[in-house]
Amino acid sequence: MNLDIKDSELVLTVSQFLDSVNYVLTTGRPFVVGEVSEFKLTDKWVSFTLQDKEEKAILKCVMGIWDFRRIGLEIEDGMEVKVGGSPRITKSYGSFALWITSVEPVGEGSLKKAYQLLLKKLELEGLFTRKRELPDFIQHVGVISSRDGVVVHDFMNNLKPFGIKVNFLNARVEGKDAVEQISWAIKFFNKKMPELDAVVIIRGGGSLESMQAFNNEILCREIFASKIPVVAGIGHDVDVPIACLVADVSVSTPTAAANLINSSWDRLLFGLPAVADRIVGYMNSIFVNFEALSERIIGDGLRSISLSIERKADIINRVERIIKIADPERSLRLGYSLTTDSRGKIIRDIKNIKKGDIIKTLLANGSIESIIDKIK
Repeated sequence: MNLDIKDSELVLTVSQFLDSVNYVLTTGRPFVVGEVSEFKLTDKWVSFTLQDKEEKAILKCVMGIWDFRRIGLEIEDGMEVKVGGSPRITKSYGSFALWITSVEPVGEGSLKKAYQLLLKKLELEGLFTRKRELPDFIQHVGVISSRDGVVVHDFMNNLKPFGIKVNFLNARVEGKDAVEQISWAIKFFNKKMPELDAVVIIRGGGSLESMQAFNNEILCREIFASKIPVVAGIGHDVDVPIACLVADVSVSTPTAAANLINSSWDRLLFGLPAVADRIVGYMNSIFVNFEALSERIIGDGLRSISLSIERKADIINRVERIIKIADPERSLRLGYSLTTDSRGKIIRDIKNIKKGDIIKTLLANGSIESIIDKIK
């Protein structure tokens, strides 16, 4: 069968052609691994080239600055990373690039480099220096961890029966959703339960790769922004997770976190016996002194008590005489009087009254009301 090729031609504009290519490209979401080079950061964009040195292949990668900050990682040339996104041809330049939405270090060397970059950045900003003390007698804590792990049970089993109230929020502690879920839980406790004595973040130990959520800038800043003191009970070996350095208190295991909370009651537990001993000692001393005092009173103290009573009686008599002399009714009986205005306030100055005012004169056996006709 002969087919005239003109009958099957599909004629497209440049824009239509690129749209169709981009449609095909964006139907999949590939992940690409390579070494970072030519890393650049502006106020709007992040761009770098991924290299495959063995095959001598390169791939241009572009990312919006806000997406990059949302990831919470530090990147520099030489790091091996895994990126995810959509390949696209930009119409205005005709250039091909991978528009990425996710970046994560690959391999121990790149993980440690990202760790050191973030560690240095946050240390220079002073996020490791502020440490708030936990209150005595902790009574209410918020706990953030995965409900699927054993660490929550270890934590609860090691809390002593002090009536400590625990509110638990489930969150992933590993993987791509961990940062978002732990950050949300911290915000929730601060907004809904600001009365908490502490927020406790716990998880077991793991490799540097599995700990990436706790070496993330977003989570570290959320811990620092918490108005409630944060306790990090996160297992680790050599490299302490950066989130632990930002937390107000850090211990190496969830069990140690429970013991730390228990220790807030130590001052009461260990102090009670000593206080009880002091009270008993004071009581014994009082009884001994009282017994000695009683003997002195019985032997030769009655006379001093009698003298003291006489002195107090004399003081009382003098006070009574002073009160009688100062009694205003006594002055009235002697022929004096008190004049008040209509509100009952004593008139001490002629300027305080005027013609037509009603005044009241108090005598010893009654009172007189008058209307002022003339003031001299």
